[in-house]
Amino acid sequence: MKTTKILLTLAAVALSVVAAAKELTVTVRNVRSADGSILTMLRIPGQQPLYAKTPAGAGTVTVRFEGIEGDEAGVWIIHDENGNYQMDMRENGGPAEGYATRDCLLPDERNTVEIDLTYPESV
Repeated sequence: MKTTKILLTLAAVALSVVAAAKELTVTVRNVRSADGSILTMLRIPGQQPLYAKTPAGAGTVTVRFEGIEGDEAGVWIIHDENGNYQMDMRENGGPAEGYATRDCLLPDERNTVEIDLTYPESV
């Protein structure tokens, strides 16, 4: 009987952890070309960062994260147009590729956010 209670308690705890995991769907807008990839990092307090690489597409790109255990996250996005997996910088030190950052609250099991990329002005 005692073993059954322990097993039921462990099962309830496991189910509550699974139920607590959240999703975030990020719609990346203002993608200027289909060149390269959209690199996205999700920073969640107390959890390892989550990463995604999605083929770029002119207009919008959707990225989905699962297994988020917090109530807030920072989203960092780079349009890696040349495929070198890093933010290229201009001679003046500013970014040479599209980018965006946003802090998000995650109150629901399934959350969505729309983020516009910013590109540097042409020289």
